[in-house]
Amino acid sequence: MAWHRALAPVGLSVGLVGLTVDFAIIVPSLMTVSAGDPIALSLPGALVSFWTYFTHLTNLGLLLVYLSVLSSWRGLAWFRRPRAMAAMAVYITLVMVYYHFMLAPYYQFEGPLLLATILLHYVAPLCYLGWWAMAVPHGQLRARDVLWILVPGLAYVAWVLLRGALTGQYPYDILDAGRFGYLTVGTGVGALALAVSTIAGVAVLVDRLLARHRHPA
Repeated sequence: MAWHRALAPVGLSVGLVGLTVDFAIIVPSLMTVSAGDPIALSLPGALVSFWTYFTHLTNLGLLLVYLSVLSSWRGLAWFRRPRAMAAMAVYITLVMVYYHFMLAPYYQFEGPLLLATILLHYVAPLCYLGWWAMAVPHGQLRARDVLWILVPGLAYVAWVLLRGALTGQYPYDILDAGRFGYLTVGTGVGALALAVSTIAGVAVLVDRLLARHRHPA
């Protein structure tokens, strides 16, 4: 569709700028000893830590979806699948909502970091959701896809907990099993899984409604 190529570069540019600015600020800071962080990471450690944040991973996923549409590369074919594009819509919505209500009230950013935060948590999600609604073919999602959409999130949680058990480092308090214990973390993950399932259910419903709107019976 023409909308793919008309809107995808906008979302691609927003995400690329946000990730680049965040990367340029956060990675060097992880490699520097400070009063708030007395342990400096190596470059490989800093890179792993940077990409352990769900915001960064999800925004990277958006870039890959855009690139898959703009380039038609075979290696990115998975990101052109309706379920994959819907999954990214679900998770970027979670990123935006969770940040706005759970994290934003406790953090005050300035300068380039504030710019990157706004781009990655607000502008990129809204751009992608608008693009997904207007430019992506609809009508192929099914109720069972809600369970499939949960899989990447659960895999992410498993990775964070495994890495945390080995290093003692967790990207978010809600997943910090070393500090709060696995029972508390499990409760938080259950709440997030319910939230993802709800958003995914809404995405399936919206997909059907958009398909009917474009192709009325």
